[in-house]
Formats: sequence, C-alpha cells, structure tokens
Amino acid sequence: MSNPLHDPTRLEHELPMRWADLDELSHVNNVVYLDYASEARAVHVAAGELADRTARSISVEFLRPLLLSRTPLRVTSTDDGSRLVQEIAPATSASPFARVTWSDAPAPDGDVPGGGEGYDVAVRRSDLGSGDVATPIAVFEYAQEARIASVARVRGAGGTGGAARFVVAQVDLTLGEPFAWQREPYPARTVVTRVGRSSFTVTTLFDEGRRGRAEAVLVGFDLQAQRSRVLDDDERAVLTEQLSPR
Repeated sequence: MSNPLHDPTRLEHELPMRWADLDELSHVNNVVYLDYASEARAVHVAAGELADRTARSISVEFLRPLLLSRTPLRVTSTDDGSRLVQEIAPATSASPFARVTWSDAPAPDGDVPGGGEGYDVAVRRSDLGSGDVATPIAVFEYAQEARIASVARVRGAGGTGGAARFVVAQVDLTLGEPFAWQREPYPARTVVTRVGRSSFTVTTLFDEGRRGRAEAVLVGFDLQAQRSRVLDDDERAVLTEQLSPR
C-alpha cells in the first residue's frame, strides 16, 4: 500500500468534541478516538494531501483520559508510506492523549485457545460504509461490545460498595474478511489471555479469526483518584478463572 502522495510534513486538522463522545467515566469513549482519526484522514484525502488507503491493522494507544471541553481537538497525521500515525490532543496541549496507527501489515498474533465468552455481532445498516460493508470504526466497536460482555463479571467482583473499574490502555485490531449486513449475527468470542498485577489482556476473535481479531490491554482504574490501580484479589480471582492456558 505505497503512498504516491507521501510527504513527511505533518498534517493537522481540528474538530470539536460532542457530549455523545463520552463514556460512563466521563472520558472520551475508546471508539470515538478512531472516529476523530478517521475524520481527519478523510479531510486530508479529500484535499489531496493523503492517498486513500486500506489498512490491514489499526492500533490505538490511549495515553491519557480525555475529558469534554470547548477546546477543539487537534489531530496530527504523519504518513511514512506504509503507516499513517495520528496523534490526538486538545489544540492547547503539546502532548498527545491518544495515538492511532493504520498499517499495511496485520498486528502480531498468536494461537488463541478454546473457551472464553461468546458474543453475537449484529451488523446494523448504519455500520456500513464503502462497498456496503462495516467500516473499521464499526468493527472496532464490535470488539468493544464483545470485550465488555466478556469482563462483565469482573466489573462486579468488588460488590456494590466497590464496583471494579477499568480503562483500556491499547487495542490492536487486525481486519479480516468484511462484515456485510445480514439478519443473522456473526459469531465472536473473547478470551482472557494474560493477567498481571494492575492490568490484563483479552483477545476477541471474529468468526474464529476469519473476519479479524482484536487484542486489548485493560488497566485497573481508581475513579475517585483518576489514576491506575492494582487489581484486587476478587478481580484477579475472576480473571484467573477465565484465563485460558496457551
């Protein structure tokens, strides 16, 4: 996927935030970062500053929580011919809050054992883009929905007085065969593949990897202190129970 319009110059685009961009923690929802990046990319493609590209993988690094503000966001894009890297931050910030990388190559993967939590991916008409197939943003959201369903039990591990909270540190999505609209859902399953001191990793397979896969790293989060925390014993017990040996 070479880029004949490659220019090492960094491109910038600003856009406003919306209330609907926020999640339950009052942070920008994970999927929305990809929407910001896609919007900036589309603007530069339309202006002839970037060549249109079909990425095989997308990596999103969530570096700092982003809260709602009247300050516009700035998306800075750099294309090296095989990767498009986009850093997202408020226009007044010198440091990125998230980094989105679109790549020619699939993300590294490994064998994922059986088991895990099943999930039915229902494609909506509004998910479709060019070619009447689900957009990368929609597939990224499918991974989020499957992941949430998988870790639902962990969220309640601390009981009513201390509901578990997590934030996503990084998601690596490899795109496979496209999702077309159909009445029947597509199968997906999510497996816990690593449990650490303050974080854990879950892998989601779409149609056993035929339509892609997503690997997400989640970190324990203290809502009041607005910072990462160590996983408690109850959370670790539930996660370890779901852990599939490699």
